Amino acid sequence: MTPASLAVLVVDDHAVVRRGVMDIIADMPLSVAFLEAGTSAQALALLGGHPCGLVILDLSLPDESGFETLAGIRRMHPELPVIVSSMHVEAEYARRALALGANGYLGKNAAPGELALAINLVLAGGTYVSPGLAGELTASDSPAGSSRLSPREREVMHRLARGEKLTDVAAAMRVTVQTAGTYRARIMKKLGLTTTADFFRYALEKGGMLP
Repeated sequence: MTPASLAVLVVDDHAVVRRGVMDIIADMPLSVAFLEAGTSAQALALLGGHPCGLVILDLSLPDESGFETLAGIRRMHPELPVIVSSMHVEAEYARRALALGANGYLGKNAAPGELALAINLVLAGGTYVSPGLAGELTASDSPAGSSRLSPREREVMHRLARGEKLTDVAAAMRVTVQTAGTYRARIMKKLGLTTTADFFRYALEKGGMLP
């Protein structure tokens, strides 16, 4: 591994799945060195002895739950980016993974391009949730406070919460950055939020998406 390489740990009990994930990442414009683990114990042992820049984690592991593995990773490396790739595409799984500190969640049925998108967003400091799941999370909780938001304010909140920069939000909505900022200020005022951290905590607790 060269000094500029990104060490990626792929954790899945199926070797063919690990190979598929690594092939997708290998096609990305990144300098990558791979680590593999088929169990939670192997994953945590590797993380204890090797510097790592990204973890792709399955939830169904033979020795313990992927949720327990995720909690263990967070205890060892609070800031290490972790993307969960799971066969479980129900909202409650995604919500629990995000609450435990996952930076991304997508189903194993996701297209290769979606995994690449998730990786790019997470490595840039954001959080990714598959669009279908994100919609389920939002709809299932229907936060009372956000019901006071206008449709445009809702759109701004959802875009910011899933990791888009304010400039990107403005471009996507065809408004100025100043207008997008005004929407954000209105959202926070209506929801009684005072800091950006409060905003993203609210989005997670109410079933939204984090950056």
